[in-house]
Amino acid sequence: MKSLQSLASFFLIVGLVYYSFFSLMPQKGSPSSVEETKFSTERALIPLKEITKAPHYIGTKEHARVRNYLIGQLEELGLETQVQEGFVINPKWKSLDKPKNIIAQIKGSENGKSLLLLSHYDSALTPSYGASDAGSGVVTILETLRAYKASGKKPKNDIIVLFTDAEEVGLDGARLFVNNHPWAKNVGIALNFEARGSGGPSNMIVETNGGNKNLIKAFMEADVKFPVASSLMYSIYKMLPNDTDSTVLREGADIDGFFFAFIDDHYDYHTANDTYDNLDVNTLQHQGEYLLPLVHYFGDSDLNQLKSLDDHVYINLPFFKMVSYPFTWVFPMLLVAIVLFIGLIIYGLRKRVLTGNGVS
Repeated sequence: MKSLQSLASFFLIVGLVYYSFFSLMPQKGSPSSVEETKFSTERALIPLKEITKAPHYIGTKEHARVRNYLIGQLEELGLETQVQEGFVINPKWKSLDKPKNIIAQIKGSENGKSLLLLSHYDSALTPSYGASDAGSGVVTILETLRAYKASGKKPKNDIIVLFTDAEEVGLDGARLFVNNHPWAKNVGIALNFEARGSGGPSNMIVETNGGNKNLIKAFMEADVKFPVASSLMYSIYKMLPNDTDSTVLREGADIDGFFFAFIDDHYDYHTANDTYDNLDVNTLQHQGEYLLPLVHYFGDSDLNQLKSLDDHVYINLPFFKMVSYPFTWVFPMLLVAIVLFIGLIIYGLRKRVLTGNGVS
């Protein structure tokens, strides 16, 4: 009987571990036959194939072709589009660069803060085709906008689309937007889509100068289907030297936000392997599963209420999606865990299930 119980426990643990990984992300992309109001991976792949025909780093003819193509895609969605062009001092190379950002807007019905959706359209200064980094982010935004507009909704808040330029040479496009564009002053939250690989689950990272309490609360209320997020991951990220456009927004304009990035198959990053064929379609679907519900949520939310001084601990869990609790609970919870552990040992010793030698 004990052997059967042990075997059942073993298979239960293995099954739960398997499900915890299986449930992190979608297991297939969505076809173009899904409802018009839903994100379709197949539809998103159409512009991705077009913009990844060749490397398109800043200053190349292909870079200009991709920019013109994306302007056309936004105009087809009915968005008034502009190109923001200007000189920026690049602190990395001590040079003067001239990025050309692509900017568009869906006008809201009210006069609150704006929601900013961003990714960068330039590829790395290598033979990279830029499919994952960051063509995947660009087409996630395009397909989400198409699905959102198909719903017939008019947002309360302005929705700004920003495809930054010269991200790969020093985040110059983001600096140009923050320093020179009047719309930057009214941004309430930014959603940035990035990549450091070509597959795997997309991780949500918080960018804030203050506490994350209200940001995490809002993210959970948006009811994202496959959240992959951990405050431990956020703590590690803050210690790393890696920067994104989100860093520029946070440091230069105190704009809070989230960025979403996947890191599996990291060996494809910034290489000739970052191609249309190598991008995991399940990962692209995961990006869309983040953005569409967040656009619906933040498009109608009061974005003035996101600042906070308090931090929450948070983690994604199977079945529960996400749980969070105040950071101030950590020490009391540790004390409770220690007391329960000691109590369990005492109980085991009294029942002679444990021995002194076994415990030591």
